Amino acid sequence: MLMNFLLRKTCPTDYSPKLLLMNTELKERHILITGASRGLGRSLAARLAPTGAKLSLLARNFNELEALRNSLDGRIAVYGADITDRQALGDALSYFRDQHGRFDILINNAGTGAYKPLAESSVDEVEVTLAVNLESVALLTHRLLPDLRESDNARILNISSDLGRRPLANMAVYTASKHGMAGLSQSLTRELAKDDIRVMMLNPGIIDTYFGGKDQGDTPPPYGIDPDDLADIAVFMLTRPGYLLMDEVTVHPMKQDF
Repeated sequence: MLMNFLLRKTCPTDYSPKLLLMNTELKERHILITGASRGLGRSLAARLAPTGAKLSLLARNFNELEALRNSLDGRIAVYGADITDRQALGDALSYFRDQHGRFDILINNAGTGAYKPLAESSVDEVEVTLAVNLESVALLTHRLLPDLRESDNARILNISSDLGRRPLANMAVYTASKHGMAGLSQSLTRELAKDDIRVMMLNPGIIDTYFGGKDQGDTPPPYGIDPDDLADIAVFMLTRPGYLLMDEVTVHPMKQDF
């Protein structure tokens, strides 16, 4: 794995994942992760906690967030809120600022969707998918821009999907939302470069997580991506030198049927 290769190159006699993650690029940085209670969000929190970053974790289930915080060492604040509830989101951001100060890095990880024909989807399902996967990403990014513009070497990482670059039957609304995220990310990459804000997008294929009502473990490697491995790639993207922009990365499990 790439991370282990880098560790062997830098620490040939004594290496562990924590050594590489102790990166000065992330120490004392205030990082907001949405959808942090499960799956990739949970793995991201676990990978980033040892870096010395100040983590703000947002998800609907406060009890799961609290259990995650208790399992990790580091400066971690949690808040339970629905990301599509604008008042609750504003309250969460105010709480996180009180705890950790100005935001430096935003990871838009929260997402929802189902494998279902459009005709069989309810109006509520359509609205929720678009609200979580696209509208909330745009609005949250908008809210954090004043902070990010004041930060030195700010970053935005949008967790999208390989479907953001290709269509798939029976996932029309989800695919549309991820195409929208791709457009948002690529436009902001160019718009915010003048502010030294790096905007990046990670497009995973099938992840072994809770998507579409599955449980973690239902789609193990090589048929699905281990969330910990995907988190390693995300952290690698976030910790490149400030002049280097990994604006879009796509990754799949080997046994995914393209």
